Amino acid sequence: MNELEWAETTKSRLFLKPLLSKSPLLIAFAGEREIISISINEEGLMAQRSPSEGEKSHLVFFGEQHEIICLLQGDIPLQQLVQSGTVKVKGSFRALLRLEAILWLTDGFFTTA
Repeated sequence: MNELEWAETTKSRLFLKPLLSKSPLLIAFAGEREIISISINEEGLMAQRSPSEGEKSHLVFFGEQHEIICLLQGDIPLQQLVQSGTVKVKGSFRALLRLEAILWLTDGFFTTA
């Protein structure tokens, strides 16, 4: 990543600052076959983490892997998945609201190109 790309990436994350805190948001996604754990730090960067790091996740999502991927890509809103019952969420309501706002503002974590 060159300096220009880094500057643009950093600038595009400034609007997320109010949603991000010094302690990372820890999230686990439990699909049919595997559990993926991620953290979102105060700069808005997402990193995969190992589930054995000893920290309890703020949110745990249970559902079909396809639905979780659609959620992370921004194709389906979190509210829609929860209301339809295809994805279950365990964790604090505050963390859920933060994640939902981050997903809404960034149009998902992953994009298909």
